[in-house]
Amino acid sequence: MKFVDLVTIDTQVFLLINHLPHNTLLNALSLGLSAIGTAGIIWLILGGILFVHEETKDHRFFAPILLSAGASWILVEKILKPWVARSRPALEIGAILVGDGRTDFSFPSGHATISWALAVVLSRKEPRWKWMFYTLAVLISLSRIYLGVHYPLDVAAGTLFGWGIGSLALHLSLQKSQKKGV
Repeated sequence: MKFVDLVTIDTQVFLLINHLPHNTLLNALSLGLSAIGTAGIIWLILGGILFVHEETKDHRFFAPILLSAGASWILVEKILKPWVARSRPALEIGAILVGDGRTDFSFPSGHATISWALAVVLSRKEPRWKWMFYTLAVLISLSRIYLGVHYPLDVAAGTLFGWGIGSLALHLSLQKSQKKGV
């Protein structure tokens, strides 16, 4: 498949999702999901809640959370977005833009990356809430397409990068714990 074909398919799928019905309730819900996903705010709050409810207060609890959040931000915002330099969806292609109309680059989605990285980490910390973490990651990721600020490939790449970052952070955290004899 040629790259141009992939871009065309990505644009068509974007328009399909972005052109789902827009009304005050759905727009507000999507803007809310996007807002709580910014900078991983909801994930850090959820991590704090898990820590408070944990019976044994492990002082290394936040290590994979902070490592995942930091690595997600550096990889996406400082390395990949400037390097790939993909423009965000625009009105010219028929995008329905809701909200702030971002002007920075689009690929990959930082919201998707951090959401999936921290969903992986928090699911390991509290497996009973796994369904909630992954559902929230899906909703935050899809909200970015619905709002018109990301293409589906941006979100898919963010999902894969996030999954990898979260898994690596857990692995590194576990290795460090085993070396200390914990």
